[in-house]
Formats: sequence, structure tokens, C-alpha cells
Amino acid sequence: MAKMLMDRRGFFASALASGAMAGAMAQTDDSRIFVAPHEGELHRRTWMCWPSTHAIYESSLAYFEDVQETLGRLASAIAAFEPVSMLADKSHHARARRLCGPDVELVDIATDDMWSRDSGPVFVRNGQGEKAVVDFNFNGWGGKQTHDQDHAVAKAVADRLGLTVFNSGLVGEGGGIEYDGDGTLILTESCWVNDNRNPGLTRDEIERDLKELLGVQTVIWLPGVRDRDITDGHIDGSLRVVRPGLLMMARNPGDTSSVWAQARAEAKAILNATRDAHGRTFDIVEIDSATKPRSDDPELFTSYANYYVGNGAVFTPEFGDDTADRKAFEALGQLYPDRQVISLNVDRIYETGGGIHCVTQQEPV
Repeated sequence: MAKMLMDRRGFFASALASGAMAGAMAQTDDSRIFVAPHEGELHRRTWMCWPSTHAIYESSLAYFEDVQETLGRLASAIAAFEPVSMLADKSHHARARRLCGPDVELVDIATDDMWSRDSGPVFVRNGQGEKAVVDFNFNGWGGKQTHDQDHAVAKAVADRLGLTVFNSGLVGEGGGIEYDGDGTLILTESCWVNDNRNPGLTRDEIERDLKELLGVQTVIWLPGVRDRDITDGHIDGSLRVVRPGLLMMARNPGDTSSVWAQARAEAKAILNATRDAHGRTFDIVEIDSATKPRSDDPELFTSYANYYVGNGAVFTPEFGDDTADRKAFEALGQLYPDRQVISLNVDRIYETGGGIHCVTQQEPV
């Protein structure tokens, strides 16, 4: 595997030396360059992971089973629009089949928890239609959670599909990156320039590797928030790339003084002063988070930013806050006019600090 990455880096170095990569990578005629396609492109399938370790949740068995039921309903909803493959050790298949329904494929790959966006593969594709997998060496968000099985998920999926694995040695998560498929990557320093994941590496070193792994030319760093949630401020909880040049940003009504509000204000200022890989300025559409949800769980994550773009549909939470739910539904319908907006009660997932995007990972065609 080290040779695979060395060959890849050797190609980049050669292309740079020859001037083939001057300007936007999209302008080169070399079809070997691997790029992470935007989430809105057509999917071959969605990959998900079964929550199989009750001890992680520090909750009653009944609550844990509710989490499984919620994930099963979500998988079934997505499977109405595109194939879904659920990773689970075969010992969990009987229950997973009952809760996911007949349309979800069960794959015998062991998992600890359900966060496939973070533990799963990030797919890249070149101009010849070849796919590969980027493995970001999931370590439980800096050692905060059990990850013995989840650490191996990305490579296991790649092996099943017969795909090459690109691995630079970076540690990170798919939820920590937002990319437009057109040369631009947005992420937070709090996740990546962090000794709990990449000790001793500078921002420039991390950026260099990410450019090579994901096929981007412009990397936009936002501050993020450290040590306040398990992810250290994943980008997909607050900001999403709708399409090149258009962003959706979460806003917490009335919050102007928290560390989250301060990080958001700084992020918006950076984005307003920045251009993407092709010189475009950003249009930013803001959607207010829910403030009157039905759940009284203090850990409930109420941002609508953590939606998932599937084939023909956008999957978003509804929190029981009628006004906020309706406004988010309408806003997403305007942002994605070619897709049906599907609102789901997935409170049990959002009570654990993640969301719909966190438990899904797209594989492009």
C-alpha cells in the first residue's frame, strides 16, 4: 500500500514539474487524477454501519435498541431511492434485517457504532471512471470512543469492492471535510490540526496531503471549536456545500456569545472574503436550527445542516419544532429543486451528537 501512495505522489510531482497541473486541476487532460466527487452526484449506493456495542452508549438497553430502530428506519427510507448496504457482523443480521427491512443489503463486516461518515471509506474517482478509497485511519475522534472494529471499516469495504486504498497516514473523518467536486475543500482546524489525530503535523503538511488525496487545489480553513463535542467541531454539523459557489450554513437564533457563535461568525467572515478554486465568491444560505424540539435531551443536536443528499431525495431531520421544521423543509426544497425533501423523526440519532449525514457515506457511480 505504501507503494500505491508513492506512485500516486510521484505522478503529482511529475505533473507539477511539467506544468500539467498549472491552474485548476480540472483543466488538465490527464484522466488519471483521482477526485472526490460532490455528494450530489449520482450514487452507486449508500454505505451505513450498524450500532452493535451497547456499552458505548452508557444507556439502557431499551434506549440502545431505539437507536438501532431509528437507524433501520433511515436505511429503509434511503433504500427507496438508491441501494443501501449496511455493515454488521453476521451475529447482528437477524435484528438488523427486522429493523432495516428487505431492501437493505446486509454486509458481514464488523462494526462498533453507526458513524459511517467518519469510519467508512471516502471514495475518489478519476476521469477514466476508476474508483479508489481514501482511508483516514479513524481513531475514535482522537481516542474518545471505542474503535477497534470501526478502524478497519474503510479498508474492509475497499477490499470487498476490489478498490485501491490511498492512505497518507493522516487521521481524520469524512464528517470533517466538505468538498464541491470542483477543486475546493472546506474544513476546520479544530479537527485536523489537532494532536489527538495528527500530532506534530503542521497545517501546511496536512493541506498538502489532503490536496493529493482528494484532488483539490483550494483548501479553506475555518477555525472550528475544540473539546466541546466528540468531533472537535466537524464541518458537516454547521456548513454544507450545496454546489460549487453555494453554501448552506446553520444558524442558532439568539446565540451571539457562545464559542460556537464566535466560531460561526469567524467562519462566515472568512468565507465572505474567500474565493473557491475557480475564483467564484460564495453565496451563503442560512437555516435556523430548531429551538423548540420535542426531545428534552440536553445533548440533542438541532442543526439542519447534517442532511444527506441521495439519488432524487434529500433526507433531513424534523425535530417537532413546527416553525423551524417547516422553514428548513422549504429552504432545502429551494436549494435542491430537483430532489424530494424527506423529513424524518430521527431524534435518537441526534441525541447522540450526530445526524443523518454522520451515519451515511455515498459511493459514486
